[in-house]
Amino acid sequence: MKVKLLLLAGILFFVCSNLMAQHFIGLNKDETHILAKSNGFFPDNMVTSKSFNYLKFVNHAGTKTLIVFFSDDQMASYTKTICDYSEYDFVIADLNKAYKKTKALHWTYKKNNEAFEVVLEELEWYFVVRVKKK
Repeated sequence: MKVKLLLLAGILFFVCSNLMAQHFIGLNKDETHILAKSNGFFPDNMVTSKSFNYLKFVNHAGTKTLIVFFSDDQMASYTKTICDYSEYDFVIADLNKAYKKTKALHWTYKKNNEAFEVVLEELEWYFVVRVKKK
Protein backbone atom coordinates (compact mmCIF):
# COMPACT_ATOMS: atom_id res chain seq x y z
CA MET A 1 0.00 0.00 0.00
CA LYS A 2 2.82 2.42 0.89
CA VAL A 3 4.53 1.69 -2.42
CA LYS A 4 1.35 2.53 -4.34
CA LEU A 5 0.95 5.81 -2.43
CA LEU A 6 4.58 6.78 -3.07
CA LEU A 7 4.21 5.95 -6.75
CA LEU A 8 1.01 7.99 -6.99
CA ALA A 9 2.64 10.93 -5.17
CA GLY A 10 5.60 10.79 -7.55
CA ILE A 11 3.36 10.77 -10.62
CA LEU A 12 1.28 13.67 -9.29
CA PHE A 13 4.44 15.66 -8.50
CA PHE A 14 5.78 15.12 -12.02
CA VAL A 15 2.48 16.02 -13.67
CA CYS A 16 1.85 19.10 -11.53
CA SER A 17 5.38 20.45 -11.56
CA ASN A 18 5.90 19.98 -15.29
CA LEU A 19 3.08 22.31 -16.39
CA MET A 20 5.26 25.40 -16.66
CA ALA A 21 7.36 23.68 -19.32
CA GLN A 22 4.33 23.08 -21.54
CA HIS A 23 3.71 25.32 -24.50
CA PHE A 24 0.06 26.29 -25.02
CA ILE A 25 0.52 29.32 -27.28
CA GLY A 26 -0.65 28.63 -30.82
CA LEU A 27 -2.96 25.76 -29.84
CA ASN A 28 -6.67 25.76 -30.52
CA LYS A 29 -9.22 25.13 -27.76
CA ASP A 30 -9.46 21.38 -28.32
CA GLU A 31 -5.67 20.99 -28.23
CA THR A 32 -5.53 23.17 -25.11
CA HIS A 33 -8.06 20.92 -23.35
CA ILE A 34 -6.01 17.82 -24.21
CA LEU A 35 -2.69 19.29 -23.07
CA ALA A 36 -4.13 20.71 -19.86
CA LYS A 37 -5.79 17.40 -19.01
CA SER A 38 -2.58 15.48 -19.70
CA ASN A 39 -0.90 17.74 -17.14
CA GLY A 40 -3.41 17.08 -14.39
CA PHE A 41 -5.69 20.07 -14.96
CA PHE A 42 -9.46 20.03 -15.18
CA PRO A 43 -11.80 22.58 -16.78
CA ASP A 44 -13.27 25.14 -14.38
CA ASN A 45 -16.41 26.72 -15.81
CA MET A 46 -17.63 28.24 -12.53
CA VAL A 47 -16.95 31.78 -13.73
CA THR A 48 -17.18 32.98 -17.32
CA SER A 49 -16.73 36.35 -18.95
CA LYS A 50 -18.18 37.60 -22.20
CA SER A 51 -15.42 40.24 -22.36
CA PHE A 52 -12.55 37.76 -22.62
CA ASN A 53 -12.00 34.68 -24.76
CA TYR A 54 -10.34 32.18 -22.43
CA LEU A 55 -10.37 28.71 -20.92
CA LYS A 56 -9.77 28.18 -17.22
CA PHE A 57 -8.37 25.03 -15.61
CA VAL A 58 -7.48 24.04 -12.04
CA ASN A 59 -5.32 21.25 -10.70
CA HIS A 60 -6.73 18.56 -8.43
CA ALA A 61 -5.11 20.02 -5.30
CA GLY A 62 -6.53 23.48 -6.03
CA THR A 63 -3.07 25.05 -5.80
CA LYS A 64 -2.79 26.10 -9.46
CA THR A 65 -5.18 27.82 -11.84
CA LEU A 66 -4.29 27.93 -15.52
CA ILE A 67 -5.96 30.53 -17.74
CA VAL A 68 -5.35 30.35 -21.48
CA PHE A 69 -6.41 33.42 -23.46
CA PHE A 70 -7.36 33.13 -27.13
CA SER A 71 -7.13 35.54 -30.04
CA ASP A 72 -9.98 36.33 -32.41
CA ASP A 73 -8.89 33.40 -34.59
CA GLN A 74 -9.39 31.04 -31.59
CA MET A 75 -5.69 30.30 -31.08
CA ALA A 76 -4.03 30.51 -27.67
CA SER A 77 -2.03 33.72 -27.48
CA TYR A 78 -1.18 34.14 -23.80
CA THR A 79 -1.23 32.09 -20.60
CA LYS A 80 -1.43 32.97 -16.96
CA THR A 81 -0.92 30.44 -14.19
CA ILE A 82 -1.92 31.52 -10.69
CA CYS A 83 -0.23 29.45 -7.99
CA ASP A 84 -0.30 28.99 -4.25
CA TYR A 85 3.09 29.59 -2.61
CA SER A 86 3.22 25.89 -1.71
CA GLU A 87 4.10 25.38 -5.40
CA TYR A 88 6.82 28.08 -5.52
CA ASP A 89 9.98 25.95 -5.25
CA PHE A 90 8.66 23.39 -7.74
CA VAL A 91 7.70 26.07 -10.26
CA ILE A 92 11.02 27.92 -9.97
CA ALA A 93 12.94 24.66 -10.45
CA ASP A 94 10.80 23.80 -13.48
CA LEU A 95 11.27 27.23 -15.06
CA ASN A 96 15.04 27.14 -14.48
CA LYS A 97 15.24 23.67 -15.99
CA ALA A 98 13.09 24.37 -19.06
CA TYR A 99 13.98 27.95 -20.01
CA LYS A 100 16.87 30.40 -20.19
CA LYS A 101 16.88 32.80 -17.24
CA THR A 102 17.41 36.39 -18.41
CA LYS A 103 17.06 38.20 -15.09
CA ALA A 104 15.37 37.71 -11.73
CA LEU A 105 12.00 36.03 -12.27
CA HIS A 106 12.25 36.33 -16.09
CA TRP A 107 12.96 33.56 -18.59
CA THR A 108 12.89 33.21 -22.38
CA TYR A 109 12.64 30.34 -24.83
CA LYS A 110 12.18 29.69 -28.54
CA LYS A 111 9.61 27.46 -30.15
CA ASN A 112 9.28 27.15 -33.95
CA ASN A 113 11.67 30.12 -34.40
CA GLU A 114 9.50 32.38 -32.25
CA ALA A 115 10.71 33.92 -28.98
CA PHE A 116 8.60 33.72 -25.84
CA GLU A 117 8.86 35.44 -22.49
CA VAL A 118 8.02 33.92 -19.11
CA VAL A 119 7.57 36.27 -16.15
CA LEU A 120 6.88 35.30 -12.56
CA GLU A 121 5.19 37.94 -10.43
CA GLU A 122 5.18 37.53 -6.65
CA LEU A 123 2.06 38.86 -4.98
CA GLU A 124 1.02 38.81 -1.33
CA TRP A 125 -1.10 35.64 -1.26
CA TYR A 126 -0.10 33.92 -4.50
CA PHE A 127 2.23 34.23 -7.47
CA VAL A 128 1.51 34.41 -11.19
CA VAL A 129 3.45 33.01 -14.15
CA ARG A 130 2.71 34.70 -17.46
CA VAL A 131 3.81 33.39 -20.86
CA LYS A 132 3.55 35.43 -24.05
CA LYS A 133 5.29 36.03 -27.34
CA LYS A 134 8.23 38.33 -26.99
